[in-house]
Amino acid sequence: MVVYEITIKIVLSQEIPVSSASETLARYIDSYLVKDTQFEVLHKKNTIKGYCFDMPSKIEKGMKVYKSDEIYQFRIRTVNQELMSYLMEGIADHKTNAVKGLSRTVKQIPHKPIASVYTLTPCVIRTADNKGYWRDCMSFEEFERELCASLIHQYERYTGEEVEKNVALYDQIELKSKCAIGVTYKGITMLADKLAMQVSDNETAQKVLYFTLANSIGCMGSRGMGFLAYRFVN
Repeated sequence: MVVYEITIKIVLSQEIPVSSASETLARYIDSYLVKDTQFEVLHKKNTIKGYCFDMPSKIEKGMKVYKSDEIYQFRIRTVNQELMSYLMEGIADHKTNAVKGLSRTVKQIPHKPIASVYTLTPCVIRTADNKGYWRDCMSFEEFERELCASLIHQYERYTGEEVEKNVALYDQIELKSKCAIGVTYKGITMLADKLAMQVSDNETAQKVLYFTLANSIGCMGSRGMGFLAYRFVN
């Protein structure tokens, strides 16, 4: 498995509120995917997508909008080599009413021991039986179990590999958001969090978290949620 990271330079045709940026980029990516029959199926299918993306460039403190006619860049990660090739082939020439592609580059994230990961975009964790936001219905220990189960489930479903039970994925976890972060998608505000993990050094944890770099933590990675930064072991 290889995680590919594509950096795409774009120019905006209109001002985009920061709160709407993920949805705007999702529409940009989606409208390119549906040009190809294979990736239109991937887009429409309820499955683990194996790709995720982050926000345009670095958000400055107090920034509320991305400006029109300004150049930004964002990243798409994927473990799907065919998807990587398709994105490299034409997304830099793709445009919507709000976004126009300019250029793209790609690199591979190396298979090196990962020391830690932390979210750059808020992660959304779905609770069992859709009970709502986790802080309203479960303890932090229950949240950890839900989170680990989600990471393992996504890895197993995408790769077809079975992960041993009770494996430790991390040695330490920290919530970086003191309270819930509201994220808006299709007019609905969901509650999300930012967190950081010290990744365990066992083989399984390293494989699962390496995959998660391309699939995001939590759900809705293909909508811009749960995108991870990482640090390798020195």
